[in-house]
Amino acid sequence: MASGNTLERFEALSNMAPDWAFVAFTGGDTEPSLGDTIWGDTSDENGILEFLSALTSGTWGAGTAAGYMLLSNLTGGVADWTSGENFTANSSTPGDDGTLTALPVKCAAVPDRRNEKWLLDFDAASNEVAMWQGFMPRHYDGGGLTITTGVASASATTGDMSWKIFLMSVTSNVDNLRTKNFAAPQENTEVDAATTLGAEREFTITFTDGAQMDSIAKGEMFYILLMRDAQDGTNDDMAGDAEFVFMEIQET
Repeated sequence: MASGNTLERFEALSNMAPDWAFVAFTGGDTEPSLGDTIWGDTSDENGILEFLSALTSGTWGAGTAAGYMLLSNLTGGVADWTSGENFTANSSTPGDDGTLTALPVKCAAVPDRRNEKWLLDFDAASNEVAMWQGFMPRHYDGGGLTITTGVASASATTGDMSWKIFLMSVTSNVDNLRTKNFAAPQENTEVDAATTLGAEREFTITFTDGAQMDSIAKGEMFYILLMRDAQDGTNDDMAGDAEFVFMEIQET
């Protein structure tokens, strides 16, 4: 398959809105691993760690780590957690691995329409995600991926957006969909807002063949997760919603 040819294309309505939540933490002294169960020490609620951000301040060794976590499979609603409670990884016995600074926040991008065109709205104040299921065509030739995403702005013509894309392969008779996590994301941290309100702005994120794309092989199903990193205070300063228009996956 020649480079540049389209492998998959996703639209707003094909999104599978994940019922997941982000939660910020501080005072972390024990770094959890992807797939760990994160327990609220007071509420006894829990969820599975899907993504752990780079630290916004502090270190794990000093017990001052601060950042945020993406949790799936919450056992209850976000209101069932206790704001400001400590958390413990992989044990329902309180162990105080750090402190959750607020209640978890549900994070699915919101379907919307503009001039009768379907979009997904990504908030400017809190991180939000969208997820799609795909199939790697059997003509994929191992050249890696270039993923182009089209977005527009709901209200701004200045500022930047920060975006991350995660990939997860599903190997037949090997991968357990209940336990497998996405590979580490690749990112484009400073996507400029279009200077004309409502205009589509396209950006790319590339993945080399192998670990960056979770070694998705031709003929395999996969999942792709798009995240606006609105909590990136350095690189995401565009006000208002970012509106997802489309995503195209090409062989690099």
